Amino acid sequence: MFRILGLICLIVLVPSCDSVDPENYGKDYYSSSVLGLVNLLELERKFMEEFTVHADVMQEKVDNLQMYIDYLDRAQHESHKEREKFVSNPLNAYGLIRRLQQDWPKWQNYTQKPLGTAQLNAMEELLSNAPDSYDMTESLKSMDRIEKTYDLPASHIARGLLQQKQYDTQLPVRDCLALAQHKYETGDYIRASMWYREALRHEPEPNAELINAVLGDPREGLDLQFARTMVIRGLGLSDQSMSRETIHASASDFLNKSSPKDVEEFISYYLAQSDEEIAKEMGTPQTPPTAHDIGCRGLFPKRTNLVCRYNSTTTPFLKLAPLKMEEVNHDPYIVMYHDVLSEREIEEMKQLAEPMVNGLSGSDMANISEPLEIVARVAWLVDPSPFRERLNIRIGDMTGFDVSDFEALQLANFGVGSYFKAHYDYLTDRLTEGSSPLGDRTGSLIIYASEVPQGGATIFPDIQVTVQPQKGNSVFWYNTFDDSTPDPRSLHGVCPVIAGSRWTVTKWLHQWPQMFLKPCSPRRQLVERKS
Repeated sequence: MFRILGLICLIVLVPSCDSVDPENYGKDYYSSSVLGLVNLLELERKFMEEFTVHADVMQEKVDNLQMYIDYLDRAQHESHKEREKFVSNPLNAYGLIRRLQQDWPKWQNYTQKPLGTAQLNAMEELLSNAPDSYDMTESLKSMDRIEKTYDLPASHIARGLLQQKQYDTQLPVRDCLALAQHKYETGDYIRASMWYREALRHEPEPNAELINAVLGDPREGLDLQFARTMVIRGLGLSDQSMSRETIHASASDFLNKSSPKDVEEFISYYLAQSDEEIAKEMGTPQTPPTAHDIGCRGLFPKRTNLVCRYNSTTTPFLKLAPLKMEEVNHDPYIVMYHDVLSEREIEEMKQLAEPMVNGLSGSDMANISEPLEIVARVAWLVDPSPFRERLNIRIGDMTGFDVSDFEALQLANFGVGSYFKAHYDYLTDRLTEGSSPLGDRTGSLIIYASEVPQGGATIFPDIQVTVQPQKGNSVFWYNTFDDSTPDPRSLHGVCPVIAGSRWTVTKWLHQWPQMFLKPCSPRRQLVERKS
């Protein structure tokens, strides 16, 4: 057991147990998984429930006060003569004195009586578990990642159009403004200007005056901020050698010297322009997409000479129950097996996914200088269970490999906008004496345990292969050549999830248990064949 736990520590989504030291990484966050977002939705439901009860209690108080006012309703005494006539009646005079001496002090106490305190305390307790600034920042980064990776215009996202799929949700003005400010603060002035413009174009929300009195007016100073961003955008494009401080100072100087009328006309002009017209006028540089972006957008060239067939030869059992196998790539070898997990087994798996901890991406990947990021929630199936035993047997049937020396499975649930940086699964550069008694990761297998309608593909950018997740299917590839040396073509990552809950089961197949199962051909034969 200790050996297994030590190995898990090595191969979880971080390089080693002691490499994750920032205090964030030990906390549970909502943004890192759809599972966390479901918990957050339940938190908001409970808050709204308490908020509604509190509002009902307060409304009952208002109704009681109004009832008493209506009870005392009388004609207005407009003149001094009318007022004098009213109080000269002994019944009115007596009632007036008694009410002010006895009743009104009690009504005043009633108005000050704290009602709905139980609900207020419950709301305060719920808000203590609300998302913190880290969650908010990660949510903004996720939206930014979706927008840039898939080249989605701000105008489409704001109106719920994501990759030609129209959703019934649109972003309100405050959501657009928060995205604009995030991009402005990170120096992405081109996209910031697009989001400020979407915020300005928004129609006022119902009861805007009342809501703004509580939340603040999102439009206050918005037109000037849009103008400032457009000026900064133009200055940065005209002279890319200018520092950020110089550009900001020049933009402020330009706006200060302009008349209010000129600024208003400037804003109106660019509000009326489309993104394409502004880009053409300003000469906005088109940053060429990376191989990762191209693959995530589904633009890699289609493979030919690939077939689907029933695999009945890997193990003797497959002669009775062959597996549906689809070739994804020949060299390096990548295949997808269909219908590996059933619906019942997926639900069984999710019941076992406790506890879940932060899954990390960053250091020890292709660029080791980048910081660690929380990208998912993960759980390890270390203890024996019928599900784990069945799935390990199935993995053995698919790969022909021996998994008995390391039977643990890694489960992961990604968040909306979550991704995984391009990395290698092989451990050649990370292995130290005794750190991995089973040797390097010869092969990797990912089982998709959920539908992901948009995004979330597994991508191999160097060989231009994208594998779309399909519920119940699995993808398998080799990380090393036949002589067990690392194959750099196995570089892979995960595209940002646009919509859906990406559940996966990951299994690494290690070197030494396969010593008598996997061919060990000299590397030079492969090189000669390729040449």
